[in-house]
Amino acid sequence: MDTDNMKEFIMNFSLDNCARGNQGYSRVLLQLFGYAGHGKSSFINSCKYIMDDSEYREYAKVADSREAPETMMRNSYKLTENVTLVDNRGGGKMNKMETGEIYLQLGNFLPLDESVTWQTGFDDMMKKISASERQGCAADFIVPVFVYCPKAGISPTEEKEMISSARTITGVDPTVVLTHELYVPIHQLTKIRDTFRKMGARNIYPVENYTHGDNLKTRGKHTAILQCLYESLKDVEFKMKEELNPSEERIKRKEFLMTFAHKRALENQKQEIKEMQLKEQLEREKEQEKEQEKEQEKAKRRWYYLWLH
Repeated sequence: MDTDNMKEFIMNFSLDNCARGNQGYSRVLLQLFGYAGHGKSSFINSCKYIMDDSEYREYAKVADSREAPETMMRNSYKLTENVTLVDNRGGGKMNKMETGEIYLQLGNFLPLDESVTWQTGFDDMMKKISASERQGCAADFIVPVFVYCPKAGISPTEEKEMISSARTITGVDPTVVLTHELYVPIHQLTKIRDTFRKMGARNIYPVENYTHGDNLKTRGKHTAILQCLYESLKDVEFKMKEELNPSEERIKRKEFLMTFAHKRALENQKQEIKEMQLKEQLEREKEQEKEQEKEQEKAKRRWYYLWLH
């Protein structure tokens, strides 16, 4: 399909026109998630640039480097009347705390356009889930979009967990956007695409984002980004053929997050016990060393006493 037809489909997309109607959903949220500094903000700017068909503008502030990410909030950007892009705060170390926060954002349990602080544990995560009940966001149809920079390499364990969890949380196959396409060797890009396929991802799109320094419109860049948006919405159209209930879907997401938080709390508890046992073992070994040193000192004194007499 050419760029004009894809753009027209995106502009005119409405949940009302799906096979069973909107089923209680009011809009589509394309939820961008993943590591900090991998190009989520740049992708949003590129999408807006293409869809608005105006001069390039930095709607989402772009980080100077992966070490200094700009997005500390969960920012939303209206793409069309029925589709909104969400620039979620990305993780750095992707430990259990950060991963849990990413899942809270992805599951729509944190308010839009507010700052995101990493939760500190099980209780904190439960409080955030409970607080989300006051938000009127059950009617959002969530599409997970994992944005990844191939230049960073890949650690399959972490990515596989996020891809699998995103599918479980939303009930939709995640779209994978590989940024900085032109700066990654073909063989490396192919290898990373194959790795994501093995993780279960099927919708994988290498793109080169527009920037302030490079905003010359090209058919190649337009096609790659529009295809990503087009296919993501086609997935929504396909999913909406099923009988869905927004409230029930939200309950399932809540159950997943509660289970995740509980497992994480147990893992932390086991880790704390291991660390305590290790600390006790080291203390015992130090005591044993001290006792051995005392015995050796006593033995030296005995030999010295016998030599004198």
